[in-house]
Amino acid sequence: MTDHHAGPAAGGDRNPGATATTEYRLAHLQERLAREGSGDMGIRLEMRGGSLLLTGTVPSAANREEILRIVAEVLPDVPVRSDIGLTDHSAPDRPEELS
Repeated sequence: MTDHHAGPAAGGDRNPGATATTEYRLAHLQERLAREGSGDMGIRLEMRGGSLLLTGTVPSAANREEILRIVAEVLPDVPVRSDIGLTDHSAPDRPEELS
């Protein structure tokens, strides 16, 4: 899991206005990921405490970095925890041993 933090938390649960603003910003982030982040590839966004948790799988490290770059642009003041895994579509380098 990777932690990214670009500044103080957005306030999250402290007041209703901050929560509504964060929800609006999350919706904007999902739209932008769908547009620019390779179709977002099934990445899930979830606020936990004052942090944003990203989960899902992408085909390459480059895709993951692009998603994290977009998240940092849209939510620069929210700490981000990334649990984005990589799918491995490469051929194995040796035969599989079955027992």
